[in-house]
Amino acid sequence: MPLDPSIRVLSADGDREISRVVQRTVSNAVVDSAATLAAARRALDGDSYDCLVLGSGFSDGDPASLLREIRNTDCDLPVVFLASGDADHSVTELVDLGIDAYLAREECIGKAERDAADAADALGSRIQHFACEHRKARAARDTADRGAFSADASWFIEDALDALDDVFYVYDREGRLVSWNERLTELTRMSEAELTGMPADAFFHEADRPAVERAVEEVIRTGTTVVEARLPTDDGTLLFQLTGRRLTGPDGEVVGFCGVGRDITTRRQHEERLAQQNERLGEFARVLSHDLRNPLSVAIGFLDLERQVNDSANLERVATSLTRIDDIVTDVLTAARRGTAVVEFTPVSVEAVARRAWDTVETDDATLVVESTATVHADPGRLQRLFENLFRNSVEHGSADGRASPLTVRVTASPADGTVAVEDDGTGIDAADAARVFERGFTTSAEGTGFGLDIVRSLAEAHGWSVSVGGAATGGARFEFDGVEFADEDHRCPASAAGKRASNDS
Repeated sequence: MPLDPSIRVLSADGDREISRVVQRTVSNAVVDSAATLAAARRALDGDSYDCLVLGSGFSDGDPASLLREIRNTDCDLPVVFLASGDADHSVTELVDLGIDAYLAREECIGKAERDAADAADALGSRIQHFACEHRKARAARDTADRGAFSADASWFIEDALDALDDVFYVYDREGRLVSWNERLTELTRMSEAELTGMPADAFFHEADRPAVERAVEEVIRTGTTVVEARLPTDDGTLLFQLTGRRLTGPDGEVVGFCGVGRDITTRRQHEERLAQQNERLGEFARVLSHDLRNPLSVAIGFLDLERQVNDSANLERVATSLTRIDDIVTDVLTAARRGTAVVEFTPVSVEAVARRAWDTVETDDATLVVESTATVHADPGRLQRLFENLFRNSVEHGSADGRASPLTVRVTASPADGTVAVEDDGTGIDAADAARVFERGFTTSAEGTGFGLDIVRSLAEAHGWSVSVGGAATGGARFEFDGVEFADEDHRCPASAAGKRASNDS
């Protein structure tokens, strides 16, 4: 809400003690004084105020006359009236003239120190509340006058803030609540009187209050803050992320801070569940890599020894099955360890990585053509695994029975479009299957594991890329990666890709 947080108050009473009380009790107020009604009229004509504190002891007339003039101009300026004991007007008359609060002047500056302090605080709370509400309404009207709205927009701003799922709040520099939206009222079930002036930490779980207190000190000192705290409600305890941004007056003086409280309970619960799932996934990967793979390697080793002296068709079938199991374990282990977060980027030659990947795959008589000398920002190991899975997929699925010529796999890159593509001239992918090829476990081959292209998708997403599949000009399959960052000519990382990026890769 674009409000200037500096409150302007006119204290018109003929007694500077009242002005001092106002200044002391409203921490973010700029207070002007007027000792006569004429001075008050001049001040109101020349400046824009957020609240008028009007006394009754004037030598040049009845304060009710000033109120009539103010209301006759359709002015909605809030007025707090301080009545003296010998006032010659009735409360009914003042109410008719639209005063917003009525206090006895003697109570605010009385002789009993404690009573006077309480009355002064009550005066300050009323001034602060009325002034803030007036400011919001005036800001809405100003917005309307600038053409943003066709009618009075004060209701629009209020309703917009009240419609937020987040809590919006404004505190003064002492950390006392001065303005808020309806969401806070809904959560706390507290009245306006109860909320006004509450310290920021009072809402939250006792164990979190020191952190909130430190956050208030931080936002006043540094200008911004973010803290998490638990809020007890009738529906249970909710975890909120609270932001703060310092507010300053025209003279640069700190007058308070504003911010937004966002309910992150569900998000944090999801993060905790995800962490537990990742932990179980890590344990699963350890079982695959050790408890299952070790005895599998032993079985393959003894089978090879036996086949050297006593080979047979049956043993060949056993060897094929064990190799198949080893392939499945490899794919599942890769899927379990691949991670989904961004990795550390370095400049990588597309051609060099593609050719290394080609050398590790059984490609039969297929041919690799790399039509690019581009350098991209990627993780070399992950990019190689991506190419390996794509090349294996092309060789296994791209060749059809009776094919006259060897398969050709082509790698291209377009720095202008931010894309890298791998395509072949094989049999292509049926339109009915294209939408499912990246699903885990989906395969059109009896020999496939259904993990290869799922791994390709995950490796692409780990780089921040998107992958799509379509038909190549030669009739085969084309896999295109979008959002790829290319290095400049001297291979320096651009700002958007330089440095280490956070990773949860195992």
